[in-house]
Amino acid sequence: MRAGIIAAGDGSRMRAAGLTTPKPLLRVGGVPLIERTLRALVEAGIDEIAFVVNEKMASIVDVVARLDLGVPVHGIVATTPSSMHSLQALAPHLEGDRFVLCTVDSIVRPADFSGFVRRFGRRPAGEIQLSYTDFVDDENPLRIAVKPEGRVTHLGAMAASSPYVTLGLYGMGPEIFPLLHRSIAEGAHRLRTFLGLLLAGGMAVHGHHIRKGIDVDRPEDILVAEAFVLEEGPRT
Repeated sequence: MRAGIIAAGDGSRMRAAGLTTPKPLLRVGGVPLIERTLRALVEAGIDEIAFVVNEKMASIVDVVARLDLGVPVHGIVATTPSSMHSLQALAPHLEGDRFVLCTVDSIVRPADFSGFVRRFGRRPAGEIQLSYTDFVDDENPLRIAVKPEGRVTHLGAMAASSPYVTLGLYGMGPEIFPLLHRSIAEGAHRLRTFLGLLLAGGMAVHGHHIRKGIDVDRPEDILVAEAFVLEEGPRT
């Protein structure tokens, strides 16, 4: 299975707080976010990875190239206007097979990461899998409503009363790309918008519960993430 990492954001909230390190290189538990994500994917059994960073972060491609990961890793440099455009930039490396998509600033336990990948691997072709949690520590979360058997019924405003929110970990397949390209051409730009379009388009979307995850969007999230990583215990 392949994987893509969206890491092309400009990290404006971090820079506004005086943090000049590119977000993918911010360290949590002593490990840069992008390395943590890459190693979690490899541990989960992913065979090939592509990631996208913006032009100001082009040096990250060389940083990743020096890591001993044991699988092919493709770095794409593209200054994209949105997360949907970042997924489009990854498309040439992902279109031919099912894949896991993740955002570089979302941290979950390695065991939960692997569990997500294993469960997605058992799903029939054409089904989409979204990670979700009831641990909410985000200023603008995407709410998700999930039936007891796991079928996702609503996202966003239609799920406002749900206790669950999405995490930055998704399982998709090549069938999503025609809609992606068409939606971008029509002016859509947010990944959460695209997820809603997939659901509204009648695709089978299922949820995968993860007890806790942290999105590192704001400077204060770094401390929360550090504490979360300490809860993990030593890595083996």
